[in-house]
Amino acid sequence: MGLLNALPGAVAQGMIWGIMAIGVYLTFKILDLADLTVDGSMVTGMAVCAMLMVAGWNVWAAMFVAFLAGMAAGLIKSSVYLCVLPDAMKKWPEPRE
Repeated sequence: MGLLNALPGAVAQGMIWGIMAIGVYLTFKILDLADLTVDGSMVTGMAVCAMLMVAGWNVWAAMFVAFLAGMAAGLIKSSVYLCVLPDAMKKWPEPRE
């Protein structure tokens, strides 16, 4: 009976990790670029959401702020990539067929 009670949570967690795995697959296999922003921004958003909910925030407000935190992580990464490492963008690989 314990297995059946844990099944919905395990499926939900598997779906979340599946989304992250698709992002990693896209960056590694299709673009030939080692970009782990998906991992970092998703974990940042989850951490922000968890901390805000523990602090007593509304769930929807915490998820919105977590979404903004993930976007900010991606924006910072892109800004560093474009401004500090401009030569890396010149070497952008062609997508595979």
